[in-house]
Amino acid sequence: MPKKMNEWFLPSRTHNGGTCVETKFTDDSVFVRNNLRPGAGTAEFTYEEWAIFVAGVKDGDYDL
Repeated sequence: MPKKMNEWFLPSRTHNGGTCVETKFTDDSVFVRNNLRPGAGTAEFTYEEWAIFVAGVKDGDYDL
């Protein structure tokens, strides 16, 4: 379970104050948005979708 529920937060490795993603966990969903443009739109994921995405990141599926 995430450290924070129902509250937007930045990744702990964010140090430069630039564009990053904010994440919010609720009972049913995970929300992601741009921290500098929060009104531009929010993506919503189920916990299953989020787990698959995080596993892909850890496996290097999204490395450029």
